[in-house]
Amino acid sequence: MNLVRTNKDDDWLDWLRRVMAGDADAETELVERYKDGIAIIVGRVVRDDAVTDDLSQETFRIVLEKIRRGEVRDPERLSGFICGVAENLALDYVRRMRRKVNQEEIGEAEQIRDPQADQCAALLQKERAAIVRQVIDELKVERDREVLFRYYIAEEDKEQICADLKLSSRQFNSVRFRALNRYRELYIKRFGEP
Repeated sequence: MNLVRTNKDDDWLDWLRRVMAGDADAETELVERYKDGIAIIVGRVVRDDAVTDDLSQETFRIVLEKIRRGEVRDPERLSGFICGVAENLALDYVRRMRRKVNQEEIGEAEQIRDPQADQCAALLQKERAAIVRQVIDELKVERDREVLFRYYIAEEDKEQICADLKLSSRQFNSVRFRALNRYRELYIKRFGEP
């Protein structure tokens, strides 16, 4: 196949080179092109306008740094790269907030005297954990089982799992999303709605 370069391709590559060189006008154009889409991606996850603004700015800061360092391997997929950075920042923010809330709840719980461990609650939690593991073990795709177990049960770091499985962060998110859907379908099939 013979690829013919167009002026549009040359203009786009020139624009990207200007971004890499730190040209303020090119950077402003990048922000203008992608700001609405980034706000939508982040806003769907965090559902807070102030946080959406902050994470959108952080997305552009990271993207510009990575472009300048030449870390964008496939310039034709710049849009996907930018969207992936935004989505990952939003998901990481939500996880941090959940952990913070959990730690605050633990801190508050430590101040309350535990009269006696609730054996019924402990037994129920143990049964739920066994069901979750059972459903994960029944998933047909090995990678689904591994990703769900390592990420949610073993609570391993996403970067380590990506490195072990040779996945990019975006690929990991896709694998995890599909695995969770398969898990949910299997769970509902076996036990009904949670």
